[in-house]
Amino acid sequence: MQFSRFIFILIDGAPYSVFHELIENNELPNIKRFITNQGCLKKAVSVFPSTTGPAFIPFFMGLFPGTANVPGYRWLSKKDILQHKYGRPGLCSYQGADGLNFLVDLPEQPTLFNYFSPVSNIYNLLTKGCSPVDDRTRRKKPLAYAAAHFFHKIWQHITAVASQELIKAVEEGDQFISCLFSAVDGHSHFSHTKSKAVIESYKSVDQTIGKVCQSLYRSGDLDKTMILISSDHGMTNTKTHIDIARCLDRSGHRCLHYPLIWRRNVKSASMVSGNGMANLYFKANAVDWGERMPFEEIDRRGVVDFLLEFEGIGLIAGQSEDGSIIVRNRLGKGQVSAVNGTISYKFDGVDPLGYNTFYHNLSSREALIETYDTKYPDGLVQISQVFRSSRAGDLVLSAESGYDLRARYEY
Repeated sequence: MQFSRFIFILIDGAPYSVFHELIENNELPNIKRFITNQGCLKKAVSVFPSTTGPAFIPFFMGLFPGTANVPGYRWLSKKDILQHKYGRPGLCSYQGADGLNFLVDLPEQPTLFNYFSPVSNIYNLLTKGCSPVDDRTRRKKPLAYAAAHFFHKIWQHITAVASQELIKAVEEGDQFISCLFSAVDGHSHFSHTKSKAVIESYKSVDQTIGKVCQSLYRSGDLDKTMILISSDHGMTNTKTHIDIARCLDRSGHRCLHYPLIWRRNVKSASMVSGNGMANLYFKANAVDWGERMPFEEIDRRGVVDFLLEFEGIGLIAGQSEDGSIIVRNRLGKGQVSAVNGTISYKFDGVDPLGYNTFYHNLSSREALIETYDTKYPDGLVQISQVFRSSRAGDLVLSAESGYDLRARYEY
């Protein structure tokens, strides 16, 4: 079927399991009627890190976060940190003012906005290729999101504005429309994935979809419009917060972390994303951060075993001296090797990724298919790609479900 219009709706932080359950229980009647009944409902796999911002990049640019050199929501550049100690390009957090610089950090490649005309963008922060006049919420977005972080009822207002602007863009005939609904993520972080506020947020999106499809039907464009609804990442209920920065402090590796970026005499840095992923960086000596520190050197310092003592640390990964990626948990060690466009995997002891299979020379597609229904879907590719970024940590941590890696200063 040929389509002449494309509407891409992102529901931030919507787990497939919750969304699927709501569809099956007829709690999202418009999405079921107009989208899934007319098309399909498929479970997708996000990237690593699966956090707002970096996880948008594959949708709009066809790149992994590591390939785009944006390895997290927060990051440190060892190459630039000595000259730029308190901000970009030395270190960055897209939660604050640096969020306005997200586009600057992206590579010079086209986005979806470059392939259509006219276009509209609504609340999506990846606006590369979209002119300011077509970014309908460009003035409202920074203040609204900052306020909603502290005053959760503002999410209702943000959703209402997104709905209004989406319907306007549809009625004006824009060929491509990108619209982000963030209330599900916002409420889930401060309650749980099925709280009343979260479910009401889903239902608000559903009502908007109904109005959009009715407008398209009246204009004769409904059958000519591809509507894609997705999420940038899932969400799990968090019960335990691991304070990685304090853990490193206690180990003798005084830690730089947001918002305490002015700390002096530091030996390490923790840049948390999500908050279930963290990039960790270690100084080569008292003065110099040096280049990426091999996994073997960090292991010799006792850091890996120290971190694995903490309940809730799911995986620790780092780049080996030979360029492969080492993956550790408490029970075993795996090694991911990428050569000539293929990927291989082997492990000692208990497989930390839970695949329980050695893989040899898989294509990226084959690696996804082999690991799709596991605890770490597409893990081989995702662990490899994040270390393509020069800004990736010496170590990358992933928390177990129910845990995150940040206990203070949620800014």
